[in-house]
Amino acid sequence: MKKIGLLLLIVLALLAINIFAIPSSGHSKQTDIADFKLSVSYTVEEGAKVPEGFADTVKKAQMLLAKVFRSKEFKEALFKQSYNDSAYSKSKKACFLVVYDEKTGRISGEAVYQNLLKEKEVKLHINVKNNGDKKGTLGASYACNYQFTTYDYWLQEKGELARRLARHIAHEFTHIRGYRHDNKVPTPFKWGRDVEEDPAYGVGNIVGEILTAWSKKSLI
Repeated sequence: MKKIGLLLLIVLALLAINIFAIPSSGHSKQTDIADFKLSVSYTVEEGAKVPEGFADTVKKAQMLLAKVFRSKEFKEALFKQSYNDSAYSKSKKACFLVVYDEKTGRISGEAVYQNLLKEKEVKLHINVKNNGDKKGTLGASYACNYQFTTYDYWLQEKGELARRLARHIAHEFTHIRGYRHDNKVPTPFKWGRDVEEDPAYGVGNIVGEILTAWSKKSLI
């Protein structure tokens, strides 16, 4: 009887280990995404102007973008995408992962997603500048540099500025993670003006679409 009782205890212990081990391993990545934190600070350089209450706008944009990045909608939408090679596929920079299919010359949306959210906490800083009469570009950023430029002219526009700023930050953050526009890649890798082939535009568009959908449903 003692041997049977001991054997039963061992079997129950093994079952308990299996029961509790499976969920923890299966949800490890999801827990990381759920814990993702984003903070955004800013400075306004001499000659630049920001609208009244801009500090609150930045905080709201930060909150909105973090919520989108953690969402199921963002993951599903990005996983459906595939982009041309705009990454630093031959770069020695180590601040981002290089995931590139040499046969197709493409980068999966899943790889972009993993690159964007590979860190548990991201701190970004915006330098707001005046760009004179030039109004074709919203801002500028560089790989591995967590500070980027935003030009002040479009910050004066009416409408839901926090949502547009969240989309803009997502676009620039994609550049920071190593994805470039067509004019920044070597000639063999150029794809033209098709924004659907560009990860930075792709991520920004997805963020904008999700925020618009949430707004219509009164979720934000």
